[in-house]
Amino acid sequence: MESRDNNYYDLRAQNVKLEDITSSAHNAKILRMLRDDDLASTEEEEGALYIVDYTFDHGNTIFVKEGDDWGWLGYFVGRNKQILGLHLYCLPEEEDEVDAFMQGLCRNQSIERIDARHCEIDFSSLSPFIINSRNLRSLELWNVDISLENASNLAMALSRRQHKSLTRFVLSRNNLSSEALAEITAALTGYSSLESFSVSGNVLIGRDGCVSLGAIIRVAALHLEQVFHDDDDLDDEGLQTLVAALTNATTLQLLALSSNRSITAAGLRALSHLFSSACPLETLFLEDMNIGDEGAEALVDGLRGNTTLKHLVLTPDSAGITSTGWAAFSRLLCDTSSINNTYRSNHTLEHIGDDYHYVSDPFGGPKLFRSGNYSGGYFPGIPPAVVQYLKINKENYAAKIKIGRCHPDIPVEVFFGYKLKFLPFLVSWFVGFGTRKCSNCQNATTREFQRRELSAVYKFIRGMPMLAVNGQIQMRLKSSCGRKRKFDE
Repeated sequence: MESRDNNYYDLRAQNVKLEDITSSAHNAKILRMLRDDDLASTEEEEGALYIVDYTFDHGNTIFVKEGDDWGWLGYFVGRNKQILGLHLYCLPEEEDEVDAFMQGLCRNQSIERIDARHCEIDFSSLSPFIINSRNLRSLELWNVDISLENASNLAMALSRRQHKSLTRFVLSRNNLSSEALAEITAALTGYSSLESFSVSGNVLIGRDGCVSLGAIIRVAALHLEQVFHDDDDLDDEGLQTLVAALTNATTLQLLALSSNRSITAAGLRALSHLFSSACPLETLFLEDMNIGDEGAEALVDGLRGNTTLKHLVLTPDSAGITSTGWAAFSRLLCDTSSINNTYRSNHTLEHIGDDYHYVSDPFGGPKLFRSGNYSGGYFPGIPPAVVQYLKINKENYAAKIKIGRCHPDIPVEVFFGYKLKFLPFLVSWFVGFGTRKCSNCQNATTREFQRRELSAVYKFIRGMPMLAVNGQIQMRLKSSCGRKRKFDE
């Protein structure tokens, strides 16, 4: 490929025959749209451009074949002002063609997201874009095979980046070593907007990778909301190291540890430090892991007193949890041994199972979506004794509902010391059950709660009849005295 500079393209851009620099009429059409800043919008993603070397029907897509000029493609991508998301799924084999494409791409200032997959990228050639782009918010690298030298080039670009506006950074299945990860994470200092970080599928990073990741979380001013560390061959020691760092992550909402099959109950027990810390974790992924009854007990022990975790995503069929482990989850959600223990049970956890999955939002982070089978009452593989309490936890007054269902005869005698001062509180505790519909309380009907309310009040009055009688007499005397004063006046 002959050497060209930007002036070469500028002089010929309006007159070049697009059919001569593309392999098909379709590609010529897309190039014309890029040149004229007339990129079509799609329902799935606004401003998206896909560059692929296989059949792919997804909006604005260039199917690169022999005859497509990578230099012109890079030039039109670089000058376009409508591209928001660039999905780069292939690159040419010839180095000079790659360089020509990258030179054009690096001039673009509109791209907010780069999603690169299954292509070898020399980050020394992409560095100018990473350093100078004002709008880049999401950088996703999948199956790119990043060597230590290339990781150093990426780290250099990240550290020199003027606008540290990344909110999402994915380094998945890139054969990253622990040394390469350490280089990259060290460059993230100052990226205070980073919310989602994924190192999934890098089996070489091991415990040392967890150390470097933990170090940057502690030192840098990161506000991570999502951390993906699944399928990384993580063991108990690595998880303990990671958890020690995440206890300070006061914005973390999602942690993915799925497919780390070397983690045992000892490692899961370390999660208790995370559950009891200031970390507001809402979703934990433990799919495709043999948790077992010991692991279930470890999770249950950690979740006692936790008020943030809502979704525990695991694979029931392969989790290895028997009736013993599920019984522990049932006690966690509703300990029926006493009213106090029922009140102190977990009323936050709403979902256990694999009926949730996460997908990528084009410019934000991954978000949870219910799968197509989920209809609000479908928990495949989860025992009904656990499901009933998960459903109740979706209600506004979960603790009250559980007490009402599991303790029909409330022992009010323990409150006699408060005398009649307690009676209004007793009545108000039941108020609402008579009119508020509880969608998950089939066995506790409105009439049943009214009966329990009258029974509790009756026992309270019966326990101290003279106080009740005296109180009624005093009220009548006050009323009579009031009427007498009005008559005298």
